[in-house]
Amino acid sequence: MHPELERRISHIEGLTNLHLSLLMEMLKADNGKLYPLDMLASAAVKRSMAQCSGFASLIRNQNYICAASLLRLQLDSCIRFFAAFIVEKPHDFAHEVLRGTPIRKLKDRKGRFMTDKHLVDTLGKKYEWMPRVYAATSGFIHLSDRHIFSVFQDWENTGNISLNVGATDEGIPDALWIELADGFLASTDALFEYLKGWTFSKQNPELVKQYTENKR
Repeated sequence: MHPELERRISHIEGLTNLHLSLLMEMLKADNGKLYPLDMLASAAVKRSMAQCSGFASLIRNQNYICAASLLRLQLDSCIRFFAAFIVEKPHDFAHEVLRGTPIRKLKDRKGRFMTDKHLVDTLGKKYEWMPRVYAATSGFIHLSDRHIFSVFQDWENTGNISLNVGATDEGIPDALWIELADGFLASTDALFEYLKGWTFSKQNPELVKQYTENKR
């Protein structure tokens, strides 16, 4: 494994304690009161921890196709938890999600349905890389051209196509593996930012209320 890729994967593998510390800080806030959004956030933390573990293992096993799919799922956790920040009543939103209501059928505070596209476009104003990564990795969720190109390979654009059928992807250039890991780290960092944002809101309800009123 390329040293730069090893450094990134080791960092992802070491995120367990940070996940747990963020979760504990959130659950202890406001004297330990439990809100619907805490439950959604806890699910996001658990899913992220599982995907960090799975992503690292897949990279070490040179399974690019499945690792790319997990990047898309990690991004999914981020955009869907972010939805709680653009609705009028976050706890009502979380309650609806807990009831099994698809997020795409719920509306933000401006009355727009929160489809993946809407969430990605909105977050893309802050994270310019997000729409690009979302589009690139969505191709790995459903059978598509991404899977065809992983079989018939010409990474150097030489015109000489090699056939690769198997569970591993040894022929993929180091730069693409590193790019994949960078995308996963960026998606995880974005999720952490909104988890911390909810914890701050829970700890400082008066400050949040004052800020919200001033924005109106």
